[in-house]
Amino acid sequence: MPKIRLRRRGPARRGWARRAGWLAGGCLMLAGCMSDPAIAPVVVEPKTPTTKTISSFTSSLQCMDTLLWQHGKSDIYIMTSGIPDATGKVAAGTKEMLITAISRMSARSNAFRFVDFEPNPSSDVTALSALIGVQPNFVVPSYYIRGAITQLDENVLSELQGGSVSLPFLDLGASRDRIVSVVSVDLNVGEVVTRQILPGMSASNSIAVVRSGISGDAGGRIDKAGFAFNVAFNKSEGFHQAVRTLVDLSVVETLGKLTRVPYWQCLGLDQTNPTFRAQAREWFDTTPPDEQVRFAQQILSSGGYYEGPITGIYDIDTKEAAARYQTDNDLIATGRIDFDLYYSMLGKPGVTARAPGRTGAIANAGGPGIPLVPTDANGERRLDLFLNTDRGPVPQFKQGEALVVKVQATADAFLYCYYQDSDGTVARVFPNRFQPDALVTANQQVEIPPGYEKPFNIRLDSVGDSEAVACFASAREVGLSLPDAMKIEDLRPIPQATLQGVTQAFNEIPGGNVRTKRLNLRVVPANTVDF
Repeated sequence: MPKIRLRRRGPARRGWARRAGWLAGGCLMLAGCMSDPAIAPVVVEPKTPTTKTISSFTSSLQCMDTLLWQHGKSDIYIMTSGIPDATGKVAAGTKEMLITAISRMSARSNAFRFVDFEPNPSSDVTALSALIGVQPNFVVPSYYIRGAITQLDENVLSELQGGSVSLPFLDLGASRDRIVSVVSVDLNVGEVVTRQILPGMSASNSIAVVRSGISGDAGGRIDKAGFAFNVAFNKSEGFHQAVRTLVDLSVVETLGKLTRVPYWQCLGLDQTNPTFRAQAREWFDTTPPDEQVRFAQQILSSGGYYEGPITGIYDIDTKEAAARYQTDNDLIATGRIDFDLYYSMLGKPGVTARAPGRTGAIANAGGPGIPLVPTDANGERRLDLFLNTDRGPVPQFKQGEALVVKVQATADAFLYCYYQDSDGTVARVFPNRFQPDALVTANQQVEIPPGYEKPFNIRLDSVGDSEAVACFASAREVGLSLPDAMKIEDLRPIPQATLQGVTQAFNEIPGGNVRTKRLNLRVVPANTVDF
């Protein structure tokens, strides 16, 4: 039976909420009678307007959030052992800077969950493990970040220019000074259990801060992989803002390496840069062959090239799908899962490409994470489906987690979605009693289950690749033409039905012109470490 559980709310809870509302209203009325804000004296008002703290890499953190979501990275628990100032000259809140950076790159993807537990030499893994069972829902982090402000060389370059004119009735003088200082930040990632620093998961970045005596401003330059990033600070921030900039850049680099996503894209660097191509080559060479095939199958499936199960087995269907992808992406159509194919796929896991056997063009690119809109030979919008999850289009779930499906049609259509559990049992999850209308509008994303407080849950309890979701869309209300045996109440098992059988039933509807998308779900043990 599908593991779909409805949530129920009793009348007692609503009664308590109503009483709490009356009590809160009474307290507010009483507070209003006791004081009058209009007569409160104004002692002093701030004269400097507040501004949102940003760095030159704030947009890069947001880009990383989208990239991590596209690659299906989520729920990676980390902590930090602190980022102290080894120079003793910059008293900056580096730990909070780190937390802010990680939060910004996890807002949408939930890629990283920061555990506020700071170890020290006398508190090791045993201290962490002791909290399990004592603190409800406490999860021991898999990784920790350590680092420091390792360098501050002040006045490495100093220039002074000046001149004066002396007249019998007037003296004039002018001067200009220019001071260059260098700040460096190093970050590394280690495993909590072994306390071993992971090789290659590091970042070391320096910034040259330039101060000018006339304008009172400061600027900086970071050289990275043959490119230069120029940043600017105001006179009151200087070194501290430079440190924030370095922390943001280093977080993008270290966590990008940890999760094996093409983080260089978020730094505005070219995909052909030899430094990052070598990084990707290392990832490919250290990935087991079956995982290479599984990755390719997932990307090919999300792009409409491959419709089989995600098995990690290199078969004829995978070879033909890979050859079609290679043809569409200016690669040699060998069908092999080689590095060139991997490197091309690495940069665009969320892009939906032309489906096999279809004619027409792909137009209207919408940016990272936004699907492309397919058109026919006349440029008219064609009905297509984009099937996704809250873990991105290449999802991996841990045992016991809940599934959220996101579906989007490129034109107005009638939509039907079915879920197959690990036992092969199938149930209709859309339309349902909470979303009764099968008609969806063009480009409107439908979330199943809906809302913030989900009215039902789809719990993934069994490890493996057997669970899946399939959605069907048509310009006609084809659901009325399904066999009576499939017209079962929503969220309930359909007797003797399989996902393949449901697909066949939709395809056999005369004149239905049904567009189909299937998403295979991979469930791993709850204690699996994410990469």
